[in-house]
Amino acid sequence: MLERQVHVPPSVYLIADNLDAALASGEDLTASASNWVTGDVSDPCVSVAQRWALSRFRAHELSLVARIVQARLHIAELSREVLRFRPLAQLFVSATTDLADVFEELHEQVEANFDTGGGRDAYLRSRGLLNIGAAGLADADTPIIGDDFLVAGKLPLGVCMDLIAEFLDALDGTFDLYPNQTPKAPTGVDTSDSQDVA
Repeated sequence: MLERQVHVPPSVYLIADNLDAALASGEDLTASASNWVTGDVSDPCVSVAQRWALSRFRAHELSLVARIVQARLHIAELSREVLRFRPLAQLFVSATTDLADVFEELHEQVEANFDTGGGRDAYLRSRGLLNIGAAGLADADTPIIGDDFLVAGKLPLGVCMDLIAEFLDALDGTFDLYPNQTPKAPTGVDTSDSQDVA
């Protein structure tokens, strides 16, 4: 087991905060599929509801990518300060390069898809939620956002979440970021309210 670091570089806390938030965004993204409303897309009520659900997908996806991009900057810094993190840092950075490359364009690309019509199917298809050969989503179908969802159309969500969890575990194992807050009672001590009677 690695010895705990006495000095914790500031970048560690920035990485942990961003990766924690990225995990939360990934979980919110997965849960947001429950917002989808099935029905005939020609019905204005269904169309509006589906556009709102898609906006939730996009918001959580953008948040996830933004947090990963921020974490990457600090991970590169940490790899220079703490050499043992260099291999894991290189893995994380290389695996998320595509996300960093498209981050600036991501919002504009999605907006353009919606502005040119057919945005619903274009977005779902680019994220792996709709088969390439399918004409569109059936009225009764609900997109399932799982491990195969392509974040920014590039990287499977399951891979993102695994990379994030692995890096957080490594940080915690080295720097004890999440110490147990509740002290345990010493073994053999009676914590009951009863008193011995002499």
